[in-house]
Amino acid sequence: MMFLTYFIAFLLCTVCIATLPSITKFDNGVSVTHNFVSNALGSHMVLQRAPFSAQVWGWTAKGSVRVTVVFNQKQYQTVSNAQSGHWSVMLDPTNAGGPYDINITSSAGESATLVDVLFGDVFVCSGQSNMQFTVHMGFNATAEIAAANNYPNIRVFTAGDSTWSTSPLEEYATILQGWSLASSSSIGMGDWSAFSAICWFFGRDVYDNTHIPIGLISNNWGGTPIQTWSSPDALAKCPLTTVEQEEVEGPNDNSTLWNAMIYPILPLTIKGALWYQGESNVGQPNYYACAFPTMISDWRAKWGGDTDKSFPFYFVQLAPWKSSDLNYISLARLSQMTALTLPHVGVATAMDSGDPSSPFGDVHPRSKQIVSQRLSLIARAQLYQQHVQYLGPYATRWSVVRTGAVRVEFDPATVGKGLVLKQKTCYPNITVDQCREFDIGTSDGQWTKANVVSFDQYSVVLQANLASGLEISGVRYAWANYPIASLYNMDDLPALPFAFPNPIKPTYFVLSK
Repeated sequence: MMFLTYFIAFLLCTVCIATLPSITKFDNGVSVTHNFVSNALGSHMVLQRAPFSAQVWGWTAKGSVRVTVVFNQKQYQTVSNAQSGHWSVMLDPTNAGGPYDINITSSAGESATLVDVLFGDVFVCSGQSNMQFTVHMGFNATAEIAAANNYPNIRVFTAGDSTWSTSPLEEYATILQGWSLASSSSIGMGDWSAFSAICWFFGRDVYDNTHIPIGLISNNWGGTPIQTWSSPDALAKCPLTTVEQEEVEGPNDNSTLWNAMIYPILPLTIKGALWYQGESNVGQPNYYACAFPTMISDWRAKWGGDTDKSFPFYFVQLAPWKSSDLNYISLARLSQMTALTLPHVGVATAMDSGDPSSPFGDVHPRSKQIVSQRLSLIARAQLYQQHVQYLGPYATRWSVVRTGAVRVEFDPATVGKGLVLKQKTCYPNITVDQCREFDIGTSDGQWTKANVVSFDQYSVVLQANLASGLEISGVRYAWANYPIASLYNMDDLPALPFAFPNPIKPTYFVLSK
């Protein structure tokens, strides 16, 4: 009966949207429709719950028009901007729940109704192809898609990946999937369309453990570098060197997806963001070490509504894939970790989720459930104060203990109940040069395979057979395109890659508390 009610509401929503008054403007050749109610909003959506205030906004066809919003038996009024026609209203903080209707009218005769609106937590999911990778493409797809029918209180929205812009757009120029109830049809649309597997499995796991309505916005474009997701202000703080610069255009050009896919939803109050990107910046580790935390800080500073200016930002550390270069991917993983210097930033590593036989290329592993669950653990611990272990062992320091041997110590909070060493080998059909586990560096600039000879609750001791006269200069773990990820904690969370001394410059990474 509940499903039938939601289905009828969906049909009503379609009629409501079809009749919304709008005007069309142009921005650098991109057709942009300014709707009476922004197209980032819609029936069946989730608005951010208390203690934050949700914002609704749009444009009137003429300026200086009175706009009235009626919600939860309260009337809100504002006057649209004389020049642009823009209007906005901040709703009172509303506890999780619903559904609600929101009625919006103008003194010029414009009207719209948003029906079946829930209040909960809203997350934006952005990045490149591994974030775009859909449930339909992953392992156990048939069962996962069918199970989506059991989650009517999760609502999803997918921006179109066919529009980029050289200047900011106030509305989405293309939308693949407007706000929809989670269902087998909205979650299982097909390959590279909807819905994002990482985004969905994260939201589903959070909902299963909180029962708070969840809104998920999938906002991604495959093959794109971080520069296109960054504002001009952010890019100005991390200039590329002459060697790193490339001639790019379209969706890969500076700020073009910031303009077309992030800027339109800046007025929306959100809870947090997920990020899976970095493959297109492999080979630029020092640049990324600056650009990534700078982009996060810039997003936070510019996000509007009533969004917390240090909103949670959780990212995926890159998964394995084969490469002729044996350093670039490892450097990229370390460069991502510079973002951990910021507050409320978390990492879920995918370095142990290799999929050499993926039909979508081994850069696109199909086991998205694993890394999504790790992301949700961070949210459950940090946002919902649940007592769960959410990070694997994080190396904090190292020391030489005897000839050819070093001790690596880990943050006790990340070790939890203790360290676990798993017996692992290279992935099938992956050559030895693509696989590494532990290495000890020496004064001649070389790295030698090391083995774990002992470990206690918070440290491991590594031993390598070194030539006489060589001094130990460093130690590293998982420095490989396909790491042999053997070190975990007892909650089955993998240790993060490390390298001492850290080769990433200029920013050293530290674990945020």
